[in-house]
Amino acid sequence: MIIATHNGKFHADDVFGVALLKQLYPDAQVVRSRDPKVLDQADIVLDVGGVYDVEARRFDHHQVSSGARDSGILYSAFGLLWQHYGKEFCGNDDVWLKIDSRLVTAIDAVDNGQDLYEVSDFGTRPFDLSEYLGLFNPIGADEDFDSQFMVAVSLATSVLLRLRAKYLDVIASEEYFLAQYAASEDKRIVVLERYIPHGSIASKQPELLYTIYPGATGNWTVQTVRPEKSQFGNRKDLPDAWRGLQGKDLAEVTGVVDSGWSAA
Repeated sequence: MIIATHNGKFHADDVFGVALLKQLYPDAQVVRSRDPKVLDQADIVLDVGGVYDVEARRFDHHQVSSGARDSGILYSAFGLLWQHYGKEFCGNDDVWLKIDSRLVTAIDAVDNGQDLYEVSDFGTRPFDLSEYLGLFNPIGADEDFDSQFMVAVSLATSVLLRLRAKYLDVIASEEYFLAQYAASEDKRIVVLERYIPHGSIASKQPELLYTIYPGATGNWTVQTVRPEKSQFGNRKDLPDAWRGLQGKDLAEVTGVVDSGWSAA
């Protein structure tokens, strides 16, 4: 298996494209060239060659035929590859969709020069992932493009693997949460026997006010549920009299002897 992309300066789309393909074809050889004769010998070509043809396994986006998303964001080479190979990598359609919307679409937009945001009055522009990977293009005479490209591919690979693991865990955690909540007699409260990320799925339960779970310190934690689609705020605050208290002071106010905790 030979995977070919262009030589010279690299961007996030060709870096992530190769990272994706190397997960599916770990023994493949990566060739970087713009020579048509070299590209013709490759099994998969991305981000170079002027052709988008899934059957021929050519995935360039520098031509009208590469198309765009419904949002109007143009596909990059990575976006085209993701439509064809992403589900195989993810093994789960929901994970594929989450990575597509969170990572791939943004890389598509940046690579095609489409702005995703406006800088606020603070005047500070975010340092995004595409810019980060671009930083690994050669600096000085001691570095070369091909070696640095593979450094960037390694970094992109860690991002892909981490995102896949994260979203698989999110899906499993949501299934566990919903099972625990279904078993709860009082739909204002759910008790989780182990900690899982649950802020988003908790907010989708309209009657739920509090979640209870073992915290990182080993003590049990009560957490208020945010209104759906709200970053801050609570559906129902805990009593004002409890605020800022811990240890015996909290125990005295709540009337629950073992409700106190110590930061020490």
